[in-house]
Amino acid sequence: MALGPCKWISTITFAFLLLIFTVTLWSLESNQVQYPFAGDLTKMILGKLEGWSLGKHGVITEESKRETKSVGPNMTSCHPSYGRTDLLVDCCPPGFQSPLPFVDFQFPDPQSPLRIRRPVHAVDADYIAKYDKALSIMKSLPHHDPRSFSRQANLHCLFCTGAYDQQNSNAPLSIHRTWFFFPWHRMMIYFHERILGSLIGDETFALPYWAWDIPQGMVIPDMYTNNSSSFYHTMRDVSHLPPQTADLNYVSDTNLSPEDQIDLNLAFMYNQMVSGARKTELFMGCTYKAGKEGYCNGPGTIELAPHNALHTWIGSSLNPGREDMGKFYSAAKDPIFYAHHANIDRLWEVWREAHKQQLDIKDPDWLDSFFYFYDENLRLVRVKVGDVVDTIKLGYSYEQVHRPWLNMRPKPSYPPKLARQMLKTKEKNKLEMLSRTHVSSSELDTHGRALDASLTVKVRNHWRKKEKEEEKVIVVHGLEVKGDAYVKFDVYVNLIDQFKISPKFREFAGTFAHIPGGGAGKRKIDLKLGVSELLEDLEADEDESIWVTLLPTTPSCSNVTIGGVRMQYIK
Repeated sequence: MALGPCKWISTITFAFLLLIFTVTLWSLESNQVQYPFAGDLTKMILGKLEGWSLGKHGVITEESKRETKSVGPNMTSCHPSYGRTDLLVDCCPPGFQSPLPFVDFQFPDPQSPLRIRRPVHAVDADYIAKYDKALSIMKSLPHHDPRSFSRQANLHCLFCTGAYDQQNSNAPLSIHRTWFFFPWHRMMIYFHERILGSLIGDETFALPYWAWDIPQGMVIPDMYTNNSSSFYHTMRDVSHLPPQTADLNYVSDTNLSPEDQIDLNLAFMYNQMVSGARKTELFMGCTYKAGKEGYCNGPGTIELAPHNALHTWIGSSLNPGREDMGKFYSAAKDPIFYAHHANIDRLWEVWREAHKQQLDIKDPDWLDSFFYFYDENLRLVRVKVGDVVDTIKLGYSYEQVHRPWLNMRPKPSYPPKLARQMLKTKEKNKLEMLSRTHVSSSELDTHGRALDASLTVKVRNHWRKKEKEEEKVIVVHGLEVKGDAYVKFDVYVNLIDQFKISPKFREFAGTFAHIPGGGAGKRKIDLKLGVSELLEDLEADEDESIWVTLLPTTPSCSNVTIGGVRMQYIK
C-alpha cells in the first residue's frame, strides 16, 4: 500500500532525527565529553521513538515503566540564595549560564597508592608543612580557577542554600537534612583532597580528620590556631579555642570540667551512633526524590549533632549567624570545615562497618542521583551517589582509632520500677489539677503548639510484638522553624526530674539541633528518634503509653511550632 504525503514526511523526519542522534551519541562517547542535559534529552527522544516503534501492542518491561526519581542539579539555573533570612548571597560560578562539557566519573587507578586519612592530633610537623603549602597555593589561585579555595568554599554555598534548581524542575536543590547529606559531602572533600595533592605533586596526600568523638581529639587542633599558617581563620569563637573542650551537643557555654564534658560527649556519641541509629533513615536522613513532591526534610542523627552543634560551636559569636562555620553559605571558608567533615565521612564508614553494610541504601533513585565537581585536571565531572559508597575504590581509607563511646551505654537516672510509680503519681496529680481548672482536651492538643516552654506529651506506645528487624521510633512531626537563630531542643522519655537530665542518662532519646537555611523551602521537618533500646532499658517497652518531654535549650525555640508527637515502627 502506497504511503501518503504526510506519512512520507513523518517517515523521513523520523529517519533524519534518528541519524542525527546516532552520530551525536557516537561523537560524544568517542571523546568521553558530554554536555549537561544532552544525554537526558537523547534518552527522552529515543524513549519516545521506542514507544512509537512498539505501538500500542508493543511489549514494555517493568523497568522501562519505572519513572526515575533521581536528583541532579540544573547547572545553568544558578541564582542568588539566602545565606540568612536577611542576607541574599550570590555564589554562582563565572559563566554558569552556558552548558559546560563534562566527563563521567572514573575511579582512580587501583594500583595507585592508597591515601590514608589520619587524625589531626596524630600528624607530624612534616605533614603540617606539606598541607600548609598545598592550602597556601590553593588560596593563591584566582577566583576564575575552580580549584581555588574561594571556589571550593562556594561549592557548599551552591548546593546547601538552594542556589541550583533540579534538572527538569524549578524545585530548589539542597542536600542537607536528607539522605544526600553523607554522599554529597564525601564527593566535595574527595575532589578537594585530590586538588590539594596535585598542587604539590603528591598523589599520596590525604586530608586529616578532626577526631572530636574521642578524648584526644576533643579540642580544636593546634595547627588551626597558628596565625602564621594558612589554616588560621579569624571567624571563630575565641572562647572555644584550646584548651576548651568541644561540646558535641552544644547549646551555650557551660562550666563543666574537661573530664565531665568528655564523659558527656562519649555518652552522646553512643546515642547518635548506636542506640538512636539502628535503622538507615535514622542515621542517613529521609528519602529525597526528584521534583517538588519528592522533597523531604528529616535529618539523621549525626547531621543534627555533633555536625550542626559543632558548626555552631566553632562559628564566631560576634556575627549574626555565627559565621563562618555557623552558616551553610559561609562554613567552607574556614579550613577546619574539611577536617570536621572528614570525621563525619569516617563516622559513616564506622556506622556501615558496625552494621556489616546491611543497612546500605539500595534504592536506584539514590544511587543514580548525581552532582558536578571539578577535579584536579580542571575537568567538570559528573559523579553519581553510587560511585562514592566504597572508599577503597575511591582510593582512600581512614587510620583507625579507639572508639570509647561504644561502651558508654547509659543507665536510667532512677530505677525503672520506682520511676514508673512516680510517673503514675505525677499523672494522677496532673489530671486532678486539670479537672479543677476546667481545661478542655482541645487545649491539650499539641498541634501548632509553640515550643516556648518544656512540653510533656503522653504518647500511646502502640505496643505489639514487634518483628525482629523493626525499630520503635518517636516522631516529632510537623516541626516548623521561623527566624534565623540556632534552634535546639532535647527529647526525653519518662523523665522524672528536669534538674537531673543529660545524655548521660538513659531517658535521653535524642536532640533537634537546627541551623536555619539550607535551601529547604517551607517544608516542615519530621524528627525521628529510635528508642527500642531506650525503652528496653527503662523497662517501658511493653507499656501502653510513655511520656515524651521536649525540652527547649535555646531561647529561639519560641519560634518553633510542632504538629504533634507519635510512635511508629520502622523496618
